[in-house]
Amino acid sequence: MAWLGLFALIVFYWCFFTAIVTGRRSWIWLGVLCIPVLIMAIGYKTGMQINGLIVILCVFMFVVCRNSLKDILLWNQKGRKYHWIFLGILWLLCFLFLFYCIIELQIKGYLYDFQGWNIEKRNSFRITITTLPIVWISYYYGEMFYNSVDRLWRRKRELILIACNFFVANNRGGDTGIDKGYFLDGVNNGINYHFRMTKGTYYMLQKEKALRLKIQKGLLGGLYVSENPCPNNMRKTLRRDRKNAKIGILVFFLVLIFGVLLFFFPQVFEVLYFWK
Repeated sequence: MAWLGLFALIVFYWCFFTAIVTGRRSWIWLGVLCIPVLIMAIGYKTGMQINGLIVILCVFMFVVCRNSLKDILLWNQKGRKYHWIFLGILWLLCFLFLFYCIIELQIKGYLYDFQGWNIEKRNSFRITITTLPIVWISYYYGEMFYNSVDRLWRRKRELILIACNFFVANNRGGDTGIDKGYFLDGVNNGINYHFRMTKGTYYMLQKEKALRLKIQKGLLGGLYVSENPCPNNMRKTLRRDRKNAKIGILVFFLVLIFGVLLFFFPQVFEVLYFWK
């Protein structure tokens, strides 16, 4: 169980670091899928039962959700077709997965029983209120599942954009905050195209006035770009990439040391708690 916990911690760090480097918050949601495994690994004691189904479901969710994010530099999902019944089914499945994990972790004693599943008289109001955040979080995973379905089959074509305009914006109309994104507006045959992009892609292409994009149109109509349209511009972000790599490696070793102490030498933290 210690090795599983260490691996989950490393994957969680990798997702968090990738979210910072790329500017895509969806990577954080991907990392959240490691938390149920981490909770079991941290709270495990001799004689406790390990729920293998939770581990399998977390791995399955992780693989599917990662498929919606990997190898994407630019994307446009505004013109995608929404089949609301299908999206609702995906959202429901994600909700049931999260709800099941939280209930099991509470019942097995890995997590504080904040919903009261282990008491005889259960408070329905308490359960409902504490379930609402799960409903909200399930929406994001449902979207990621939908994106994965969209990327199952893609038709390639070329798109030439002129009058390219790059900008940074957030949901409040500003250009700062954790909810900010990196965008591109361009024109092709009188039609305006709007793309979102990763942070590194933005810094690489922000001075380009025209782009030749090799786009992939998904099964449901989403547009994705996986190939760098200006590979010669990679030197513009070389300094930034080196800095990120140095920070990432340094923090990785710190996380690795912390994980080894946490899962293989937990008595260290017991001593620290004693002297507190």
